[in-house]
Amino acid sequence: MQAAAAESYKGIEISVNVKYEPFTIGDSRGIIKLTSPEGMEYSCLLFGKSTAPQPQGPIKCPTGAKPAAVDFKNPLNEKCDFTVSFDNANFSLASKLPGPLDPGKMTNFQIKYDGKPELPSTGRMIVSTKGLPPWIFYLQGE
Repeated sequence: MQAAAAESYKGIEISVNVKYEPFTIGDSRGIIKLTSPEGMEYSCLLFGKSTAPQPQGPIKCPTGAKPAAVDFKNPLNEKCDFTVSFDNANFSLASKLPGPLDPGKMTNFQIKYDGKPELPSTGRMIVSTKGLPPWIFYLQGE
């Protein structure tokens, strides 16, 4: 972003939208530096607070039709392997996991529901990685 030239020594006010995404659970800090070609530099402290992943759902999963889709993003600042498990055999991934996810990369989990009547129509998808609490997605077969 470029600001217009100021007409006095008081300068002009501009605003900048900043999206700060901490990659650890708990409190975190960062610094944003704004510079000008003339050598001026402004530094601002950023404060963030991240909580453990919150359960999501229920995600509606139709029987035998197109799989339900769940977007998932690697919130860490390093490439990481994630595991996906289900607590009900009626649910499974429709495709293979993509492998390690790059930092900040989004992937789409396709969830298949078999609709076996001898098994419950509800369940959980649990996404986990080393050192962090799991992500829980509640599922509802239809």
